[in-house]
Amino acid sequence: MPGRVTPRSLEQQLLAGRVDPVYLLTGPDEDLKSHIVTQFVGSIDEDLRAFNVDRIHVADAKVEQRKQLWTLLDLCRTLPMVAPRRFVVVLSAHKLIGAMRDADGGSAELAAFESYLKAPQPHATLVFVTFGDLDRRVKASMLLEKYAVVVDCDALAGAGNAIAWAKAEAASEGVRIEAAAAGLLATLAGGDITRLRAEFERALLFASGDGIITEAAVREIASAPTTQDAWAMTNAIERGAAGAALWELALKLEAGEAPLMILGQIAWFVRQKMTPARVPTAVEAVFRTDVALKTSGGEPRVLLERLVIELCG
Repeated sequence: MPGRVTPRSLEQQLLAGRVDPVYLLTGPDEDLKSHIVTQFVGSIDEDLRAFNVDRIHVADAKVEQRKQLWTLLDLCRTLPMVAPRRFVVVLSAHKLIGAMRDADGGSAELAAFESYLKAPQPHATLVFVTFGDLDRRVKASMLLEKYAVVVDCDALAGAGNAIAWAKAEAASEGVRIEAAAAGLLATLAGGDITRLRAEFERALLFASGDGIITEAAVREIASAPTTQDAWAMTNAIERGAAGAALWELALKLEAGEAPLMILGQIAWFVRQKMTPARVPTAVEAVFRTDVALKTSGGEPRVLLERLVIELCG
């Protein structure tokens, strides 16, 4: 039934085999959204995903956006191939919503959208992923929040705060974490879930075999650079210097830095440092790379290099 659920509740529902026809993933935690999409995709046999999983990256031009709406509705009406259901994932869904404003000539699309939400196909699951807040003054947004299962992807809000999140994450990994270590991680992250996740993963790797994450360990990994300048790569991206950015990326990889940790740093840079006009497209590119990394969608080095080049413009 439509309503709001936490990511943890959704995971339990998926494990029990309960899947709704329409979902809306919102909130600031792009890693969590990516994880949820991976869970959806993972419910389809790997050999059948090419036939039963479709990803739509919403275009910037409104004419193309309206075409994509009709395309995704057609995909949802297509029967799955040798699988119980098919998944249609819509990335940057806020763009699609914006294309259905009556004043912009999107009334036909809005009517079709509303009709589908009221009577979705039982064999399809439509997953809308937003990279920003929906404009709740728009009818399409109100319809989506009414008929979709809304998943609030804000790990810090769900855990209460960053310290509680770090403690819960440590418990899920089967290790202990000192209270001071959890507090230091929270301070380092500064309320940014992507950075908190990256710093925690570094601390977890450092504590591998010890069974405990100490404050001393967090201080050591927090101050341990992977290159001469830990931010040289993102600084090069900010300048649009693709060659320098690729060189710094290579140094990070050769130093043994995990691809997902590098992606976490890029994601933080995109949200905190990039000009507002470029953020939606850049976040979409980061999300796309994250999904590919977690679903073996290509060689990690190549995926990161493509992302760096794209962000350099």
